[in-house]
Amino acid sequence: MDVIYNGLPSIISEVNWTPPNRFRADFPFLFATYGLLQGTDGVYFFALSGPSWQQVLSKFSIQTPVVMGQFPADALVYRLGLVQESQPVVEANLKLQDLFALKGAPVSQPINLDELRARDIPAGQTAQVQQLEAIDPLAHLVGKVQMNFVERDIPSRLADLSRYIDRNGSTVRSITGELLWDYGRGLVTVNAPKAQGVCGFLQKAGTVTLHDVTIASQIDYGTVLLVSLDGQPLRTSRKMLLQVMSEDTNYGWSAPGTGKRAIQNLGTAPINVRRFSGTVTFTRPDAGQLKVTPLDWNGYPAGKPSTGGKITLQPTVMYYLIER
Repeated sequence: MDVIYNGLPSIISEVNWTPPNRFRADFPFLFATYGLLQGTDGVYFFALSGPSWQQVLSKFSIQTPVVMGQFPADALVYRLGLVQESQPVVEANLKLQDLFALKGAPVSQPINLDELRARDIPAGQTAQVQQLEAIDPLAHLVGKVQMNFVERDIPSRLADLSRYIDRNGSTVRSITGELLWDYGRGLVTVNAPKAQGVCGFLQKAGTVTLHDVTIASQIDYGTVLLVSLDGQPLRTSRKMLLQVMSEDTNYGWSAPGTGKRAIQNLGTAPINVRRFSGTVTFTRPDAGQLKVTPLDWNGYPAGKPSTGGKITLQPTVMYYLIER
């Protein structure tokens, strides 16, 4: 998660979900959505290894179906700002003299508010504190966390995070109301006017109901994301992209068992993608008039268009163009 310093631009210079790891479908989805929420100005996926798709998964795989294959919809979310950037929910003012004295910054451990101190933050408001000892790591999922280097003592500011972090329910809701991280069920949803979707353990989640679509998938772990292509809310958009992903692995990969275990075979080309399944149903009034065209991996039509508001995901189709 990113920290903004003195309100200046911030980038993440290198990131990857390195194999072996079958739970990589959330990678581009999370950086697009939470990168916007936190005010990150750039994310560098590490690392490109040539001018074409990779033939096998390696340590820093990017040019693969699970990662670069999801760039179309996720890049639109990020570049067009289809998720709101938040105002700071934590603003820590760090005096330079204290930093030079190696007193550190409050980024390494959860904040520990006892019942008495928790009452000091008015419900739904922001409190000022003279010294912020630590920042709750879950604050990054609520909104922007900012640290300022200052010359003089300036009180830090801390929002009432209890409105958004529910440790009993194992959920964190963003201050914008558009993102929900359910770490109890292993599920993240984006529910914004121009971008709606879900990533995580889809089959266990059952039916996921969002503002304009419902998603039900038998994919064990994956991502389903719908974005507007014409700048209009999904409720009225006349051109949309639906993107689906599960997991990929090398052909012949073998690591029998569960938990920590030996890899018997790293596998070889080609990279295999687990088949897709499920339905995406539009709830907008004109759903029955929507035209749905399956696309191939290069974005060209790959089948006969259909009409209707319920899309049955095809086993090998990652993209769908939806028009009105």
